[in-house]
Amino acid sequence: MKRIAILIIFTALLSAGAAWSQTATEAYRLSISEPLGTARNLGSGNSMFAIGPDFSAIGSNPAGIAGYWKSEFTITMGGQFNQFSSSFTEDRNHVTEGNYNNFTFPNVGFVLSSRQRNSKWLTSNWAVGYNRMAEYRRETNYSGSTLGSITDSWRENAFGLSSEELNGFEEGLAWETGAIYDFEEDREYETDYNLNPEYKLLKLENSYLEGGKSELFLGYAANYDNKILFGASFNIPLVNYTEFREYAEEDGNENGIPFFNDLHYNSYVNSTGSGINGKFGITFKPSKNLNISAAAHTPTKLFMTDNYNTSLYYDYTDANNDGPIYAESPYGSFRYALVTPWSLMGGIGIIAGEQGFIGASIKWTDYSTMHYDYSVSGNGYYYEQEEQEVNQAIRANYSSSFDINLGGEFVISSFRLRGGVSLAQSSYSNDNNFDPAYHAGIGFRADAFYIDFAYKYATPLEGYLPYETTDANQPLVQVDNNRSTIAGTIGMKF
Repeated sequence: MKRIAILIIFTALLSAGAAWSQTATEAYRLSISEPLGTARNLGSGNSMFAIGPDFSAIGSNPAGIAGYWKSEFTITMGGQFNQFSSSFTEDRNHVTEGNYNNFTFPNVGFVLSSRQRNSKWLTSNWAVGYNRMAEYRRETNYSGSTLGSITDSWRENAFGLSSEELNGFEEGLAWETGAIYDFEEDREYETDYNLNPEYKLLKLENSYLEGGKSELFLGYAANYDNKILFGASFNIPLVNYTEFREYAEEDGNENGIPFFNDLHYNSYVNSTGSGINGKFGITFKPSKNLNISAAAHTPTKLFMTDNYNTSLYYDYTDANNDGPIYAESPYGSFRYALVTPWSLMGGIGIIAGEQGFIGASIKWTDYSTMHYDYSVSGNGYYYEQEEQEVNQAIRANYSSSFDINLGGEFVISSFRLRGGVSLAQSSYSNDNNFDPAYHAGIGFRADAFYIDFAYKYATPLEGYLPYETTDANQPLVQVDNNRSTIAGTIGMKF
């Protein structure tokens, strides 16, 4: 059974001062790395880990830098094309279809190769450049009728708090507009939806996410007697993304929810940050046709800043009101840190002389070890409970997972034919399934010049929770994707 990756894009804020996006899902988004690499790597199923030399290897196994016998400049560009259909699992009669495209710039950089004379240290090479580690581009559009309301989430968040203590970005707005109220003044809030909780409300959303994670790096590697290759890189990850969200609920039936007409909740968040990490790799060459490689990627400590804003339009009709009420939050900002997990990799490469190669690799990452650190905000003690809660949610919902890559290249004179498959295991603690992706590519090689093209196809099935509740119905949107990725690389040797 194909897995549904649950993306809890929208969850309650931890407190009135805490940042918009510190959730377990957000930690995963910032921790995962899905570099496209060069077109040669992409076309051969991301199988260059133990092969080298290829500029993609610098991001996975820096020992591959040592395999260069000439200096080289390379640049890769590409695009991603996604078609999707989305619907509530409770309402299959309303299906929304759409598409979105994204230009990508996977990498650029150069390798400076120095060959050693009269020494068993055959090469001493440096590499510097840029890698795109993850693309966050996504559009979400859906509509359908289900049980429950986003006001259930606000009601739960407000429980036990006075109106002055309510979060000014969510339930505080709900209080101001009349979406939640406390007639009994017992701090147990009510909503219009509670008057008819068996009614299926129409829910609609349009959201847009853009940005990604990139990495600047400096790497060094050396080749000892063509038997052992060592490599290491120092990396500076850079994160920048923005999300706009328009969520609405409507009562199309005058007898559906008493008093309620419709609501529109809009949100904006921009997250930026940077960090540092290291990558270390080694390749053993027991024979000229066999490579055995291993690598370790240290955790990254990302220092993040979130800026965010929300607004709520709530329209209801009663004896005292006949029209919508609008409220807007102030602009919020919050600084924090996120520590990503270790990754360990291993692989083999079989080089068939001048005829091509076959490569395979496996990567292990324990996502349950991701954790937030709020102390960098200067209010670590104030947010200690919130930090503990979100880190506990990470440990409860995520586990270790494997990524497996297999592919190869076949040489026909100056031309190259490539193909491969990659398998990405779910990182959720209750799901061990793998999502496959299929790769193909072609290339041309000359003495001082090469050009490569690649194609990747995947059909990930995702789930989307518009909001989160603990004791009310929580609708799930299923999103079926058909995702194509293309890339082209040009390289020059000197």
